[in-house]
Amino acid sequence: MTTEAFFMMSEEVEQAVQERKGVVALETAVLTHGLPFPDNLETMAKMERAVRRQGSVPAVVGLHQGQIIVGIEPNNWEALLNNPEKCSLRDLGIAMARGRNGGTTVAATAYLAHRAGIRVFATGGIGGVHRGWTETLDVSADLYALANVPMIVVSSGAKSILDLPKTMEVLESLGVPVVGYRTAVLPGFYVRETGLSVSSSITRPGDIIAIDCAMRSIGMRQALLLVQPGPLSVDEELVEALIGEALAAARAQSIVGKQTTPFLLEFLNQHAGDSLKAANIALLENNASLAAQVAAAFHV
Repeated sequence: MTTEAFFMMSEEVEQAVQERKGVVALETAVLTHGLPFPDNLETMAKMERAVRRQGSVPAVVGLHQGQIIVGIEPNNWEALLNNPEKCSLRDLGIAMARGRNGGTTVAATAYLAHRAGIRVFATGGIGGVHRGWTETLDVSADLYALANVPMIVVSSGAKSILDLPKTMEVLESLGVPVVGYRTAVLPGFYVRETGLSVSSSITRPGDIIAIDCAMRSIGMRQALLLVQPGPLSVDEELVEALIGEALAAARAQSIVGKQTTPFLLEFLNQHAGDSLKAANIALLENNASLAAQVAAAFHV
């Protein structure tokens, strides 16, 4: 087990990395700020099982009492829910120094997983350019992390609450390729298709390895974003109507900054019945499974 003052890897994850086995990083922001209790714990368990079914090792990443842990054990997941911080890159040092619990976002998880020697990361939807960005300049740190962390990130596109066309433009500007798994169109998290074209597409999990190896051979540090639609698509008109209500509620309550996404997701979970939550959970499990197949393909 690797232990430093603020950074620890579980024995299972460290051994898997050293033995060049497939390892998949899993974020904990979905646990602490993405889904209500107890759905969050049940979903994390589904994601972990999905990774193991494909022959890879899950590495749940988060902060417990100020210590970063790569490979948090299931019996410690609930402990993270005790007054947790939502930790993106800018928040890590502060949360560590203050001994806080924290759920790591896409940006923070990708950075920490790469530091641990992990090459594949599964999430639900990445952050991106927020709607109304011309007034707020609210652009997720996820995009800048994807421009600088050489990692394969598996998601169902970007979160539906975002300005998806602008998010794709920024990804292009930052040199981050978006590759569709059995799709030529960007999925929109809850929605199966957005009408936005991806950079390329593949039909087998292992096909992404050749692209990744080509990028790394010439020193490219951008992440490779592999996207697939979720198994349960929700009607686009319903999603847009609910997002409109959620944005209006956020403005009325002066919700800004890093609290915006958790607020919007909680609003949607509370006002959409079970349809959006079920779609969210299904795509998280599905993405974990695909990421595990990709991770295992590195070592075939």
